[in-house]
Amino acid sequence: MPPKPKLRKGDIVNIAFDHVRQHGWEGLTARYLAEKLNSSTKPIYFHFGSMKEIEEMVVKKAMDLILEYMTVPRTDDPWMDQAVGVVMFAVEEKYLFRSIFDEKHVGVRKKYSACVWRAGEEGLVGYPPFKGLSGSQVEMIRRARWIFTHGLASLLNISNWPLENETHLSQMIERISWAIYNEFKDDREIFMGALPSEKSLNNREKG
Repeated sequence: MPPKPKLRKGDIVNIAFDHVRQHGWEGLTARYLAEKLNSSTKPIYFHFGSMKEIEEMVVKKAMDLILEYMTVPRTDDPWMDQAVGVVMFAVEEKYLFRSIFDEKHVGVRKKYSACVWRAGEEGLVGYPPFKGLSGSQVEMIRRARWIFTHGLASLLNISNWPLENETHLSQMIERISWAIYNEFKDDREIFMGALPSEKSLNNREKG
């Protein structure tokens, strides 16, 4: 049996991650990694069956970083912190954001996004504004706010849209978040995946 390579699996992932962080996926090959690690490609394929496996680890590492951004206490509100964190990740980690949200990595992104979503949910256990709301209401509020957050993150990632500072960003996210919250907090007929009923729409018009 050939001797086990001294090169560690984590070393390979870190080099790959740093490359994507600075340049995106372009140029990330086994040969490139071998050159950066001063080795042949054999140790790389000893630890990984393909470059696809390495890319998955890069996506996981990037999703872990998003979660770190989401849990940084930037405001006095953990729900706002989550949204501001995602947007700041898109602003400060432009290549990582673009790389994990590209079409090629949809499957693996969904896999690890689910973990981030659950972690976000756990971080809001006991969150006062969500008390008394049904699970469907909270889910709809979170999903709607996520659509806004991801759209804003994507916009700021690719453009120089005016953003004075993080405080300005937080204030804007807070206003939109509460608008979304107020839209759904009194709707007891929310059913995930379905359109509002005719009765619900009529009641809103009367209100």
